[in-house]
Amino acid sequence: MEDVAFWIMTGGGLLSLIAWGWYYTALGKRISKEEEKEGRDLTYEINPFTGSSRGAKDG
Repeated sequence: MEDVAFWIMTGGGLLSLIAWGWYYTALGKRISKEEEKEGRDLTYEINPFTGSSRGAKDG
């Protein structure tokens, strides 16, 4: 029974690491694409929760 718990914990940990990496990769791609579109660095203008410098009204 302890082996099953070990593998469930290990699998869950690996899945969470994969999800974390996927999230930050997607966020980086989105920011990079937006910076290319604007033609400038948007470092201090990005909303960390949405990954965008555009507001709700901007689309």
